[in-house]
Amino acid sequence: MENFLIAARVVHYASTISLAGIFAFLCFIASPDTSPRLRRQLSLVAWASLVVALLSGGAWLLFVSAQMSGQPIAATLAQGVVATVVTRTRFGQIWILRFVLAVILALLLLMPQGWRRWLWRWAGFALAAGMLASLAWAGHGGATPGRPGELHLAADMLHLLAAGAWVGSLIPLALLLAEIRRSDDPFAAATARRAVVRFSILAAVSVVVLFTAGLVNTWFLAGTVPALIGTGYGRLLVAKIAIFATMVIIAAVNLLRMTPRLASASVERRPLIQAALGHLRRNALVEAGLGLCVLSIVAILGILPPGLHTEPGWPLPFRLELGALAGPAQMLLAILTALAGVLAITGVATAAAGRYRAMTVAWSGLATCVALGAFIVRPAVEPAYPTSFYAPAEPYAAASIIAGAHLYAENCALCHGADGKGGGPAAAALTVRPADLTAPHLFAHTPGDLFWWVSNGRDNGVMPGFAGIMSPADRWDVINFVRARAAGVLSREVGPKISTAATATIPDFAFESDGRQQTLSSVLESGPALLALFSRPPPAARLEQLAATQKQIASGLRILAVDLAPTATPLETEPPAPLVGVSADVAAALALFRAGDDGGETDLLLDRAGDLRARWTFSGPDALPEPAALAAAAARVAQFPAAPISHAGHAH
Repeated sequence: MENFLIAARVVHYASTISLAGIFAFLCFIASPDTSPRLRRQLSLVAWASLVVALLSGGAWLLFVSAQMSGQPIAATLAQGVVATVVTRTRFGQIWILRFVLAVILALLLLMPQGWRRWLWRWAGFALAAGMLASLAWAGHGGATPGRPGELHLAADMLHLLAAGAWVGSLIPLALLLAEIRRSDDPFAAATARRAVVRFSILAAVSVVVLFTAGLVNTWFLAGTVPALIGTGYGRLLVAKIAIFATMVIIAAVNLLRMTPRLASASVERRPLIQAALGHLRRNALVEAGLGLCVLSIVAILGILPPGLHTEPGWPLPFRLELGALAGPAQMLLAILTALAGVLAITGVATAAAGRYRAMTVAWSGLATCVALGAFIVRPAVEPAYPTSFYAPAEPYAAASIIAGAHLYAENCALCHGADGKGGGPAAAALTVRPADLTAPHLFAHTPGDLFWWVSNGRDNGVMPGFAGIMSPADRWDVINFVRARAAGVLSREVGPKISTAATATIPDFAFESDGRQQTLSSVLESGPALLALFSRPPPAARLEQLAATQKQIASGLRILAVDLAPTATPLETEPPAPLVGVSADVAAALALFRAGDDGGETDLLLDRAGDLRARWTFSGPDALPEPAALAAAAARVAQFPAAPISHAGHAH
């Protein structure tokens, strides 16, 4: 059924684009006094495109209805599923809209003298463009919610319209060139040149729109390099981009090499002109064929989950960690990248124009930029694995961390030690000392790297793989625990001065306050938070002080006081507001971030991403801040941007 659905989508996209392209050709390229023969050919192509669009649209509706119902085609028709889809789904409503536009367009085509009238042409273009643009609602652009969805849908519509204007006009252009080539008119070359120049302008505008809208669509659907080259969706998208680039190169050859040969209509140059017309016609047909390949890929992409919703399998043995480069190196790399892009475009343009000396200079410059760029990024090259860009399947939260702590004690502590420093009971007998899992270098590796090592082992078997012992969820729990413990160690290096760089990330946790359940992540949505961790029941005077401080701070700071050793005896009175109730597991997870010599209290100032920005302790040099100092720190942290939309993949 899926193959039939893809076929119906390919045919419908192709016929609808062809229909829009014919009217774009009539409005922007062809002159009103086209020959009767060409008008008959265009009319035939228009009618054929319209009929095929109606038939393929009906088949698309039928296959979608069968897919939704899970029934065979015959049962889908007998049970009235199609009518339900048409009347009760957005896909059906858009299908009705396209059907109505197609009927009106058919009535327009029945007008015998309409081809010469500009109003008729533009009305047909508007109807065909409406049919084409409405296809965006049947794709991923129509499924993106909210304001971002409006941008995505608009980009999808513009993408379709630009494809219709450029790709859809190729067959009419080929028919026009064939008609001119057969003509004995001495001004035929000038007519062809005007048509090709007009088409080139339309194609250039379409390419700009396609490129811009394509960037928007790619950002929403496969906005990372791992999603582009590590998923089936992304690889198909890369293939589509490669075919698109080939079409642009062919168009450049037409404009820069073939079109100038039509500049003269002298008798001596007629063989050259005839050859140029033949080349232009063949290139237009090749472009149309490549466009059909692109439409086939688009039809497949429309039924696949986007790359950002699929776990990417990284195909390369290395990855680039550009954050490891110094600022000047990053700036130089950006300059080289921009220069390489300009040289690549110049090289293609000069090759298309037949200026091979300039092409050689451009490609030599490009090779130099690539070589220099490769030298600059060498320090940023890191080993990579198929799972390097996996997103954790278990959230970085207290429940997962405590589950991981138990699994770590059972499976990992023997070698890495109970404290994670690599000095476990079995470490002395190993040929390679186990890694220190509390050192900052742990965060130089992605969670996906850790998942690969935990699953498959490392150091030639010195560390065994645990894929056969722990489930994927268990392995992610262990990784969350290891990262949380290392973050707790790293947090002890943070002082009262606001850190502009994100350091340790505090795990999410649930707590009870004012008689209702809340989470740290929900609190951080509205602003920063101060997490006050107490190793013993907090004094009432301190809680009252925290409550008064929170009222004085106008930056939206939320103070959460947590007793890491809650007593089993219920309190006789309601505690002051900052004190929240947590489970024993949450208390154990948060204890990883408490300084052992804090005198009983560690205060952590968190930004809206949950990253630690400042830390104070009751004793020691980092004394607890005065209300005014805390207010100033909270106001500064509140200005830090919220966590950006993650394009690292979606865990399932």
